[in-house]
Amino acid sequence: MNFKQLEAFYWLTRLKSYQRVADHIGLTQPAVSARISGLEESFGIPLVDRSQSDFTLTEQGHEVAEYAETFLNLSETLTSRLKLKQKRRYTIGIVSMVTVTWAITLRHKIANLPDAPLVDFYSGANVDLRPLVKSGALDMAFVTGEAGLPQIADSFSVLYHVGWVARPDVVGEITRPLTPDELRELPLVLYPHTSPLFGPVAELIEETKRRPNSRHTGNSLSTICDLVKAGYGASAVPLAALEQEISTGMLVEIPTTVQLAPLDIRCVHQNKARRAQTEAIFKLARQAAEEWAEAHPRYVSFRPT
Repeated sequence: MNFKQLEAFYWLTRLKSYQRVADHIGLTQPAVSARISGLEESFGIPLVDRSQSDFTLTEQGHEVAEYAETFLNLSETLTSRLKLKQKRRYTIGIVSMVTVTWAITLRHKIANLPDAPLVDFYSGANVDLRPLVKSGALDMAFVTGEAGLPQIADSFSVLYHVGWVARPDVVGEITRPLTPDELRELPLVLYPHTSPLFGPVAELIEETKRRPNSRHTGNSLSTICDLVKAGYGASAVPLAALEQEISTGMLVEIPTTVQLAPLDIRCVHQNKARRAQTEAIFKLARQAAEEWAEAHPRYVSFRPT
C-alpha cells in the first residue's frame, strides 16, 4: 500500500469512474486501474464489487474509503503547514555571546523586512548547537571556531576579547598585572569541560597542579557571570558580557601578564535549500554584528572575512 494508491481509491469513491479519476489526477485509465488493483492486492481483499453493473464498493471498500479520506486530509494539512513553515519560519542557532550582544539587533532588522519571516532563535553552547546543525534542525548557526564544524567560506568573524574579572572585594586593590601563578591563588569560577574556554583557562593557571583556593563551576556563560557578580570568585570571560557591570565599578578587570585568545564566533551553517532567504538574513547578520562591534570597540572586533 502506498499513498498514491490511496489517493486514486479516494477519488474513485467520489467520482465513481476510472476515466474521471484519470482525468482528475492526470493519469491514464489503465494506470488508475493498476493503482486500485495494487491496493487490493496489498490488503488481499476486493474493494470494488465488480459483479455489479454500477460502481459499488464492497463492505471492506467502504471501510478503506473512510481511512483514505482521513489520510488525504492529513496529507493536505501537513503539506500546508510545511509550505507555511518554509515561507515564514526560520531558525537561527546562536551561542550565548551572540545572544547578549548583536542578535537582538539582527532580530529587529529581520522584523523590518518586507514579508518578514518568523525567526526562532535557539541559544546554547557549542555542545548544544552542534547536533542541531548536523541534524538539519537549524537554518543558520553562529558558534565559536572550536565547535568542530565546517566554516562558511565567506563568513564574517566576531572576536570577543577575553579577560579576567571579579568584584573589588574579592581581589582587593591590584597595582600591577597578575601572573598565572597569582591568578591560581584566587577563588575562581571555571567552565565545564565542554566549553571552548575550559582548556585555555585550565592550561593558563595550570589547574591540574594544585587548587590553593575555592573552585566553582558554572554550566553556562550566564551562570558564570552570575557567580562572578555574586562574589564567588574571579573568572575569565568575554568582557562584552559584563560591560555594564565593569563600567559601573561593580566588577573590575584584572590586568594579567598573559592574555587569553579571543573567542572567534562565526557562521558555520546555512540552509542551502532556502538560499534566497538565507542570503538575505546572513547579510543582515553581518550588518548587525559590524554595527555592534563599532559601538563596543573596547571588547569586540569585527572581521569581514
